[in-house]
Amino acid sequence: MRKALISIGLLLLLAALITTSLPWDATAEEVASKEEASSWRLRADYFSYDERQGIYTAEGRASLHSKDQLISADRIRLDGVSRQAILEGNVRIEQGENWLESERAIIDLEEETGTIEHGRGFLAKNHFYFSGELVEKLGPETYHAVRGTFTTCDGDEPSWHFRTGDLRVTLEGYGFSKDTLFFMGPMPVFYSPYLVFPAKRKRQSGLLLPRFSIGNLLGFDVDLPFFWATSRSTDATFYGHYMSKRGPMPGAEFRYAASEESKGVLRFDYLRDQEDDAELLSQNFESAPGLTGVFKDRWWLRSKQNFTLPHEINGKMDLDFVSDPDYLRTFETGYSSWKESDRNFLKTFDRGLKNDQSITTRESTLLLNKTWTAHTLDGELHYFQNLDDDLNEFQLQQLPLINYTASRQPIFKGPFFWEAGGEYVYYWREEGTRGQRLNLNPQVILPLRWGPYLQVEPFVGVLGTVYATDRFDEPADSSVKEKTWQSRELFEAGVDLSTEFVRIFRMGSDEGWTKTRHSLRPKVVYEYRPKVDQDQNPFYDTTDRISELSRITYSLTNFFNARLDEAPGEVAYQDFARLEFSQSYDFTEPEVIVLPGVVEDRPFSNIFTQLDLTPRRYVNLTYKNEYSVYDLEFKRHDVFGTFWDKRGDKLVVDYNLQRDLAGETLLSEINGELTVQLLNGVSFFYQNNYRFDQNKNFKTVYQLNIKRQCWGISIGFSNEPDDNKFFVGFSLLGVGELPEVAAGF
Repeated sequence: MRKALISIGLLLLLAALITTSLPWDATAEEVASKEEASSWRLRADYFSYDERQGIYTAEGRASLHSKDQLISADRIRLDGVSRQAILEGNVRIEQGENWLESERAIIDLEEETGTIEHGRGFLAKNHFYFSGELVEKLGPETYHAVRGTFTTCDGDEPSWHFRTGDLRVTLEGYGFSKDTLFFMGPMPVFYSPYLVFPAKRKRQSGLLLPRFSIGNLLGFDVDLPFFWATSRSTDATFYGHYMSKRGPMPGAEFRYAASEESKGVLRFDYLRDQEDDAELLSQNFESAPGLTGVFKDRWWLRSKQNFTLPHEINGKMDLDFVSDPDYLRTFETGYSSWKESDRNFLKTFDRGLKNDQSITTRESTLLLNKTWTAHTLDGELHYFQNLDDDLNEFQLQQLPLINYTASRQPIFKGPFFWEAGGEYVYYWREEGTRGQRLNLNPQVILPLRWGPYLQVEPFVGVLGTVYATDRFDEPADSSVKEKTWQSRELFEAGVDLSTEFVRIFRMGSDEGWTKTRHSLRPKVVYEYRPKVDQDQNPFYDTTDRISELSRITYSLTNFFNARLDEAPGEVAYQDFARLEFSQSYDFTEPEVIVLPGVVEDRPFSNIFTQLDLTPRRYVNLTYKNEYSVYDLEFKRHDVFGTFWDKRGDKLVVDYNLQRDLAGETLLSEINGELTVQLLNGVSFFYQNNYRFDQNKNFKTVYQLNIKRQCWGISIGFSNEPDDNKFFVGFSLLGVGELPEVAAGF
């Protein structure tokens, strides 16, 4: 209702269309301003002038014209003394697609006030129709309406409308409405004797739309937000969140936007959970000892910020700290949910939350970036909050991590090129080995080309690593020494050979899709790295134990590009398909544990295939698989596709299958969403998430949507392991969605 009432202030702005002052040096044929910017012309079939009273009268198809406005009436009287314009009979005021009609209007062109009797109008931007027995413009920003109505529905008998007995609105201020009724068709369904609401075109402080639900886990749930516009570049929102089974859960959000490059959002919620301890323990999503427990003090802090520093240094900060491993999956809906925060962050910063609801190690980062023409320097802090109490003190933190990258560039303008990467990181943790590591990886490349067919790029490089161990916590037989320096030098070399074959096919048409370009790119890469003893080095991550390498990788990639002659002289190109095959052979003959106690040499990797279909419409598809040449079976299938048509039908499919070396299924699940347009404005939505490896549905939704020109309704049922809901949602065009009401079973 708040959005609807605010819109009354916008509707009354139409009265301002008629407040531009007219000049008074008119002739019998024309009234024109001396200032071109506010030029008006008066036209009519008949003109008269009362010299004694100073009144111009125009009758018979009378109209006033300006650059962007048109006022017409059966009769127009211009009073040169009182500076009033009186419009009578079939009055119509137009500005663009906006219009206002009445039988009589009196306008004071100097004071910018006026009265419109029995008026009705239309505001195109918001698709709002309104009417009133009397509409008064009391000043530049204040309006008064008596016995008025408004709606966004077309037709003489709208599906819904608001009716107000008395309304006073001050733009950039507040509105006061008396005797307000909401009608569905001819039937009144809601009444309020008195309402106060913000009526600002800019951001305004005030209550936002509440949210309601009823469910098994939280009970009756209501969230009432209050928005506070503290300044032009800052604001805050306070959330009065209450759940009958859990208690009050207040929250707050602070936002600032000094510029497009400098802005931030900080959100925090807190709950002293009132649920029974045994019930809380039964609701644990995790089963590991360090992740299982009864959590009473529950909270979530999250933030994203972009900022700039002197010397063209750009910064980003992401914070994500949560009280317990079950918080984000318990409170999945509403303003305080993970989904709502991720959506808002993605919209504001083009990056969402780093970790989803199920990740039990939350990552917070600070990034500083400086970029030159061919060099990049990044300074980072990575802090990981491990929600497993048994592991948190052993969690490695990267405080700091510094990355340097030099892109490919010539050496003394000769045929050779160089590129390099460097990384410094200090690994810190409360318990366990910690220390510093510096990696440097320069490479020299010699690009060669034999005719138009073969490109060869031999390369040689060094990976040098230096360790400084601050604290030692390794097995007794380890060769790692505390407070000493260790180093590692790895030689790397290889060659990259590739070619490309291109053929263009004519499609037999001079319009539309006229040609197809097929590029076939065979590629062979050989990489070599000798075996080096690294047992004397500490182990922080997998890069501290780099194995020997003698591997050849061959691939075949197909690219398909369409030429589209859409109109004479208008040509577009579309990359509509990509198909890749690749496999590797390891000359070191690596041993693989196939079954417990069974070891085999398997130098060939799985055959990898990827297909991407991205035509201009109807299909977006990515398919990946891996095929084992030893087990003669597929070890992986990934399918993600979106299919749609002109009617609005849509199918989204996400399927994943993974098998281990023994052929046992690790994961097999499908998530599908189907939207079918049953009738004009009536659609059916179905969603299902099914785990084949567990023979279990994780989420199923059935929903019927009815959408009309100015209103909509959604009725549905959702089933999840811990909650079942029946829900009904309403929406009104121009007003927004009403709170969803759900009933649990």
